[in-house]
Amino acid sequence: MTINEKTIRLICELEQHIGSNCYNPNSYDGYNDEYGREIRYPVCLKIKEDGEEYKIKGNIASRIHDFTPEVFHTMKYKFGSNHLYIGLAIAELMTALEERYGLNFEQLENKKLNK
Repeated sequence: MTINEKTIRLICELEQHIGSNCYNPNSYDGYNDEYGREIRYPVCLKIKEDGEEYKIKGNIASRIHDFTPEVFHTMKYKFGSNHLYIGLAIAELMTALEERYGLNFEQLENKKLNK
């Protein structure tokens, strides 16, 4: 699979689905007197060459103009001292699906955009 703007956009959209399915059962909503809530898990990444890490809680696909393959490789979730490189994990999953089912996500994205 080629990592280009189209595939990075798809990876960002898929990440949005994953990051939006996080739940914290220990959070407390005093207004409604309820425990637990769904949260958008933040993505950490390095957008600029200054090495500074940014935390994005919204839709990262809206920042696609800031993404290069190098930036894409820094997308991660931080769980304490553990890091899950979500961008790379999704890319590996997409590659596995391409190999297993004969898909080509770049062609599929081109088809979608041409409709």
